[in-house]
Amino acid sequence: MKAIENGHRGVFVRAQDLFDEMYASLADRSSRKLVSALARVDVLCIDEMGYLNLRPEQTNIFFKLMEERYRRRPTIISTNLEFDEWHTFLGNKPLVEALLSRLLHQCHTVRIQGPSL
Repeated sequence: MKAIENGHRGVFVRAQDLFDEMYASLADRSSRKLVSALARVDVLCIDEMGYLNLRPEQTNIFFKLMEERYRRRPTIISTNLEFDEWHTFLGNKPLVEALLSRLLHQCHTVRIQGPSL
């Protein structure tokens, strides 16, 4: 919220909606345009990562997006999964390891304990 209040552009998106949009972009060959647009957003917040059934193509586009944002723009991801569980929904374990290497390189992890809402 502070970034938005200070004039930065932000996008909040549910993970399911993001991955659906990524998959749809394959049909009309607009994946590069989608990734470029999301890569330019000052702050990207992706909510509810982990409760998805993904196709390999979606995982690949997500990796490209994170690669484009890596060390350039902040990305906030909320999830109830531990990092070592990410390969269960993203598949492709080597790609997930490369993704997490980038995400965790300069990240701040906030673990919230408490009852589920």
